[in-house]
Amino acid sequence: MTLRRTLTVACVSALGMALMTLPAQAAPGDAVAEGNAGATTIGQTTVPPIAPCSTEGELGATNSEASVPNVVTYSNSKSVCTIDDVGEIATVTVTGGRFRFDALLQYNGPRIRLSSYTAKCETTLDGSKSSFQFSGLSGIKVPSQIPSNYVVTVPGGPDGKPKATVTFNETHAPNPPDGSMTVHLMHIRMFPEGGPTAGDAYIGTVHCSPVS
Repeated sequence: MTLRRTLTVACVSALGMALMTLPAQAAPGDAVAEGNAGATTIGQTTVPPIAPCSTEGELGATNSEASVPNVVTYSNSKSVCTIDDVGEIATVTVTGGRFRFDALLQYNGPRIRLSSYTAKCETTLDGSKSSFQFSGLSGIKVPSQIPSNYVVTVPGGPDGKPKATVTFNETHAPNPPDGSMTVHLMHIRMFPEGGPTAGDAYIGTVHCSPVS
């Protein structure tokens, strides 16, 4: 069965929002935001981070297509990073067009597709917050509301082990917390419990770290 819908989920680590006014580049001690449209490493196949940006480096990037036949395709990728004139509010927005993941087909697994996606992260005066949305999901099913670190398992691998897990809204934060976070809109793990191959595909990665 094919599932196609648009979903929006937000993770908030602190209340409040400030609007970015003057784009600039971060200085030491400023808030930091960075992101990319995705990256993949499966077996001997590697797709490095696509269209990366950072408030500490390049503030924007685009990529029309990054593709490995029968493995993965990222289309129409774009990232924009900004920081305000006092270095307190940093933002990153990553967008992508059609995403295709075909690496599971040779193992009788599903084709995983997205029509489009957006991942965002923003620092606040007290921490960071993130949100994402996507449309045209097919190959796997998800609920209408997706919590942090929601996992879909693709069953049927060797010895009953999963062929893959797909984690949505995968959120990482340090312990003890310092207000920073890294979020992957989607993270596909191939044969996470062992099998004929291994590797990871990331879609929509953003990171924010508030003023240190």
